[in-house]
Amino acid sequence: MNLPGSSKGSGQSKKTSGTAGSSTAFKGAADLDLELKLMTAAALSASGYYCQINVNVSATDEAGLSDITDVDVLAIRHEISFVPKVLATSCKAGTKLSPAKEIFYLRGVLEYLHASEGVVLLANKPLAPHLKDLGRQLNVLALAGPEVDRWHKALSNGIASPGYFEQTRFAHVEAKLSRIPIELTQWLRVDFWFYQDFRNLSRVLGYVRRFATAFDGTADWHEAALYYIAGHLTLTVLDFCRIVSLLGVDSILETAPAYLFGGTASYKARKDLYLRVQQMLRETGMIAKGGSALPPLEPSYVPGLAELAIRFIDRPHAAIKVPQIFQDYLWRTSGATGIIAADATHLATKKLAQDVLDFLKAATGLRWVPNLFAPAAATVSP
Repeated sequence: MNLPGSSKGSGQSKKTSGTAGSSTAFKGAADLDLELKLMTAAALSASGYYCQINVNVSATDEAGLSDITDVDVLAIRHEISFVPKVLATSCKAGTKLSPAKEIFYLRGVLEYLHASEGVVLLANKPLAPHLKDLGRQLNVLALAGPEVDRWHKALSNGIASPGYFEQTRFAHVEAKLSRIPIELTQWLRVDFWFYQDFRNLSRVLGYVRRFATAFDGTADWHEAALYYIAGHLTLTVLDFCRIVSLLGVDSILETAPAYLFGGTASYKARKDLYLRVQQMLRETGMIAKGGSALPPLEPSYVPGLAELAIRFIDRPHAAIKVPQIFQDYLWRTSGATGIIAADATHLATKKLAQDVLDFLKAATGLRWVPNLFAPAAATVSP
């Protein structure tokens, strides 16, 4: 969390345009809390969460990125109903901060993110009993000093470490992801978490389509980048599956375009306008009767999206773990051990993850996506 007195405040960063190799938007002063964030993300990801650190909740406009807040560690997993369980964590290694402000601030962030619970970790700041009780009342777990280490160890107790978020590997992964074209990176790291709705699906696919030629599998960062993109895309697909489940699978071909346009009312208004314009063009003789001068209203990938969602809905136990599969493969590109597949649903989850990659390729014109079932190449740790 960025609070006065605890870390640097939010500002507005100038939006830059670029291609692969641009990463200036995310470089800055040394992160004094990074070690604590990585330890927390490592423990939560080992416990089955899909994790991101330094999640900026911002919106872009012509002037740049307008910061609203950030989340030190965001952890997500899903119920079989496709409802996300979101945990937000504030990690502070310093002493010049107000625990009460951190707790209240995190509570507000939880409301915005529709998060289930929050955790405030103060590695070097004492925490009075009444502040722990304040956290209890706000559904925020507040831990300080040795309690932080104990909590980390408890989360991974008896679980083989997959090796995610180790500091050297983190630097290696970040170096690969910094090669993603900057406009796509900004959406994935910033706007994606601000909107958390239908816009993420169309925008992510749109940006990937725009830079499709940048990902051809010839560079070592391409594989990591596509796992990162596919992980984000899957979170939106799971949200779509939740909507389809609520409205009925039988009406999925009507639900899919409505979802992409922000709801049934918005889609109906767009469709009515589209039909009126087309009719006007016919009446004025600008197009031949029965012809069309307008591109289709619905994206060409709607049938593929509907088919992917049905596969997810038919295998919910496997589908809800697809983001974690992409997380696993991302970290394996930098030498992590990864998940030891003991779960009976692992193969089904892996197949669904490949379905996501294949859908991404078909919807965007990518020339190459990773094959999760290809023989694993030897990976050298950084």
